[in-house]
Amino acid sequence: LFTGNGRQAIAAAIAAFVPVGERLAVESLTYPVVKALASRLGIELVPVETDEDGLVPAALAAAEPVRALYVQPTLHNPLGTTMPERRRAELADVVARLDLPVIEDGIYTFLRDDVRPFAAHAPERTVFVDSLSKRVAPGLTAGFLVPPPQWAARLASSVRSGGWAASRFAVEAATQWIVTGTLAEVEEAKRRDAAARALVVEEKLPGLRGDAASYHRWWELPEHWRADTFVAAAARHGIALSPAAAFAVLPGHAPNAVRVAVSAPPVETLAAALDVLAGLASGSPDDLAVD
Repeated sequence: LFTGNGRQAIAAAIAAFVPVGERLAVESLTYPVVKALASRLGIELVPVETDEDGLVPAALAAAEPVRALYVQPTLHNPLGTTMPERRRAELADVVARLDLPVIEDGIYTFLRDDVRPFAAHAPERTVFVDSLSKRVAPGLTAGFLVPPPQWAARLASSVRSGGWAASRFAVEAATQWIVTGTLAEVEEAKRRDAAARALVVEEKLPGLRGDAASYHRWWELPEHWRADTFVAAAARHGIALSPAAAFAVLPGHAPNAVRVAVSAPPVETLAAALDVLAGLASGSPDDLAVD
């Protein structure tokens, strides 16, 4: 099922399973668009604990009742983590026990083509959501959903009622890219690019956490820096970072950390920016010049 973009695919999936006033479980740090969609759709987000392997299944089992789960098991944004197979199997057992629909955001899965999606562990209850904008180019915004057969009509109705259907041009363009093999070529090029950037990150700032294939890295800052102050200091050097508060579901519960996006600048620019960030982190907020 095609939608106008990935955000609309997520919105359609959430709207299909979570009525107004009900709850959606998400990782405690989640994609900010989901926070905005929850507000727009009139639903409540229930944060679930995560660790270095992703969402903790036992924490989901212990959480208050929800109608569905939204999860990013592969190359999580912002944490950059990838859930191992063992954890995916554990999570599949829990959602089966709770009889929960799962919305799997797979927008970065193309960077880890060696990892099976969570949908492979729970195909009967997982809606896989993806977009071509990250795989190909921002201008090709078609999103899509892959639901189990029994939910296809339900998801199609949600797409139509929300006005989230893709344009004919986007669908035709996406189909051509797939059929001709161009999409596979672009994905392979991006995997090589991610690998090259990972080498730079490891050399310049080895303290950044995240899967080596991820375009997002998580940085738990030294105690003498507050995230908002560090973000402001980096901005004065022309470097954009995102504070943990932008991703935290509960206000006031954000760790002292920032997300570092490593995909956009040329590799040489990335290396220079990481050098600047390393220098800032080793210094003190008191060292900042006053304008």
